[in-house]
Amino acid sequence: MVLASLLVACTVQPHRLEEHHYQAETRKPYADVLAELELAITEQNFRITGHNKIGSVIREREGKPYPDYDSFQFCNLTTAREILDLSPAAVTWMPCNITVRQEGNRVIVTTTLLPTNAGDARLNALAARINQQLKQIIDFAVEQ
Repeated sequence: MVLASLLVACTVQPHRLEEHHYQAETRKPYADVLAELELAITEQNFRITGHNKIGSVIREREGKPYPDYDSFQFCNLTTAREILDLSPAAVTWMPCNITVRQEGNRVIVTTTLLPTNAGDARLNALAARINQQLKQIIDFAVEQ
């Protein structure tokens, strides 16, 4: 009985994650994807507030091969203000985050989408607009 419950829980979890993330992949060089991401983020009127080079830092620290992993944090203060005016608890929505990772000859780019099921229709519409921007940023970066 416990095993059956565990199996059900494990099969439900990935489905829920897929609903809250947007992901695309490409075979473009990793450095090109990073450059395209930076360009696309600024083209959508966001300011990059952080860039963590996780994979390369691990490689340097341990002195052995390790795959590339990067994450970008970015924000638009006007949009952040709109969110906060509607719901101060939504402060966790900013900055936005996009991760990039190398898996074999593929580069995978992922973001967490904002929830669009809040009790406020204005907040839902704003989240949907930001989600569209996040998808456009990723699509541009992976485009061949």
